[in-house]
Amino acid sequence: MAKKFSFTATLRDERTGETGTAKGTAKGDDTYTPERARTDIQGWANTVPGRNLTATDIELS
Repeated sequence: MAKKFSFTATLRDERTGETGTAKGTAKGDDTYTPERARTDIQGWANTVPGRNLTATDIELS
């Protein structure tokens, strides 16, 4: 059975200083933990094309 966490995170573009909020869902297998979800969200932020984003203040529910 999969686990999922809804999240809200503050994103910051390190290149421009622009900030914003991201909301979504992080999903994983039975062993998925809040710590792993935070790591996945931070990793996702680093893959957004044309941006140098960091995710902070990640809230999970």
